[in-house]
Amino acid sequence: MLVIVMLLFGAAVFEFNSINRGASLFEGTDRLKSLFRFASNEAQRTGKLVRIRFATATVNTSTNIIQTTGLNAEQSPIAEWEPAPIKFPGQFKMLPNSKTYSNDIDELVSIESVQLTGLDAQTASIQLINTTENTSEEMGQSQEATQATEYSMPSIYFHQDGSCDSAKVQLASKNLDNLNKSIVELIGFTGTVRHNILEIQENLLNETNSNDAININSQQNETISTP
Repeated sequence: MLVIVMLLFGAAVFEFNSINRGASLFEGTDRLKSLFRFASNEAQRTGKLVRIRFATATVNTSTNIIQTTGLNAEQSPIAEWEPAPIKFPGQFKMLPNSKTYSNDIDELVSIESVQLTGLDAQTASIQLINTTENTSEEMGQSQEATQATEYSMPSIYFHQDGSCDSAKVQLASKNLDNLNKSIVELIGFTGTVRHNILEIQENLLNETNSNDAININSQQNETISTP
């Protein structure tokens, strides 16, 4: 009887740890989706253009570590609107009450990439700046020099008619024990926001066929609508 109780207790602890590892990724995903819904609702309510702006990302090509810069911690991502498009076109200000939705997102997840899709991808202009550290000092050394690629993540725009840019945003948990990824997708024409969880199995990461390490679980679609 004691052995059965211990086995049940061990299974419960394992399940709790698994749920706890995934909590920050799921919560960060839900908060980003809520921010997108809020931005769309405000664009329709105010009749003004609203955008979500992200930080600049720096990728270390030797370590594959992604770091974001350019925005303060409490402003990543940041929701902005264009309050006076006729008098001051192109000038955006922080969207009122947006911090309620954007706060703590960067404490739960890292935004690894923002990719415009569909027709929006054809008109997007993404600057890529490749920099190599210590180029002059390491001319005679081996080619193990650290390289960093810096690029600006594209902003996502929400329009007065309820449409928005089509985009995919990839998130990673700040909990290093959770290797899974989350893909938040915006369907611009229909104003739909949905997400997929990429389940990455750690024991298969070093296998020859890396595709076996990833399973995709599609979550239920959610339509952006004005409350």
